[in-house]
Amino acid sequence: MSKHVCKHVNSNTCTHILYCYKEIDSYMKNVMDYLVDGVESGESVLLIESERNLMVLEVLLKERLTDKQMQKVNRINNYEFYQSSGSYHPPAIYEQMNIALTPYFKNDIPFRTWTNVEWGTLENPSHIVDFFEEAVDHVVLEKDLTLVCAYDGRKMPEGLHETLALSHPHIMTDEDLVRSVMYKYRGSDAVSLLNEDPGRKLSF
Repeated sequence: MSKHVCKHVNSNTCTHILYCYKEIDSYMKNVMDYLVDGVESGESVLLIESERNLMVLEVLLKERLTDKQMQKVNRINNYEFYQSSGSYHPPAIYEQMNIALTPYFKNDIPFRTWTNVEWGTLENPSHIVDFFEEAVDHVVLEKDLTLVCAYDGRKMPEGLHETLALSHPHIMTDEDLVRSVMYKYRGSDAVSLLNEDPGRKLSF
């Protein structure tokens, strides 16, 4: 599967992929191949991942990348990224995204991003998660970004997968990558609402 994803990413300047994984071994292989392919293609990589997975990936990456190449992989704890305000709160996450992405744009550094999304103890997260993904889709298209949004399919509440298919042009599983037939761009309104707070307006 990972070869198909890397081929798709390398042949498209802008891509926003929804990945609902089921098997952790397949997940780790896919994220590893995505990261290594990015570095070997001359890009930097922003990895937003759980602390547990970061520890495993650190070991695996050192087996495939040189020390110099490892410097191109920026690792961020996804709990700190998504729960910086104490809960899954889109304006606060938007601010974290601003902080993480700005150096790449200001220094004209090509990069790709992989994020493992978690919403903590938030009940019925579908609406609020979808709202933020709408805003992210706008940024992806506006800035020609390459982004994989990974979700643990075993923990997703009923209906969330279908909802997220609306804001991701491509859908990935452990075995496949297909175009989302449900995708419809809806991001500008979400971005406008998030940018109403001048302290959290994207600076790049």
